[in-house]
Amino acid sequence: MARLVALFVALYSYFPSGPASADEASNVLVGSWKLTSWTIQIVGGDATEPFGPNPKGRAAFTPDGYVAFIIVGANRKPATNDDESAALLKSLLVYTGKFTIEGDKFTTKVDMSGNELLTGLDQVRFFKLEGDRLSLRTAEQVSSVGIYHGKKVVGALTWEREH
Repeated sequence: MARLVALFVALYSYFPSGPASADEASNVLVGSWKLTSWTIQIVGGDATEPFGPNPKGRAAFTPDGYVAFIIVGANRKPATNDDESAALLKSLLVYTGKFTIEGDKFTTKVDMSGNELLTGLDQVRFFKLEGDRLSLRTAEQVSSVGIYHGKKVVGALTWEREH
C-alpha cells in the first residue's frame, strides 16, 4: 500500500496540474469550428449583430499553427449586378495567418485578408475554451470600418467545435 501511495505522489508531482500551456491550448483548438453568434458592443451604447442574428462562419485551426476565419451574413443571395456584388463584400469577413497563444491572449498575424487594412497586422483576441465551445472577444478598440467607424467597440464571437 505504501508503494502505491508513493507511486501516486510521484505521478502527481511529475504531471503538472492547473491551466493548459499555450502549446496545449493550440493543440486543443486544432480542427473546425462553427460560428454560433457574433455581437459588437458599442461602448456606452447598444449591442448589435453586424451580420444579423444568424451569421454563418467557420474557423479552421491547423496543427502547424495557422488559422482561417470566414464569416458571412445570413441569407446571402447570388448577385445579379455590380451593386449587388459590392453589397456581398460588405457581408463577408475573411482572414488567415499564423496564430500564437499567451495565457488567454490569442494573436493572429494576418497574412491574407478580404480587407487589406488587416493584412500584415496582428488581430488580438482573448479566448475562453469550455469543452466544445470557444469564445473570442476583442479588447476595447476604436473601429475603422462600417457603421462603427470611430466608435469604441468590443466584439464577441462564439464558436462550437464541428465533429
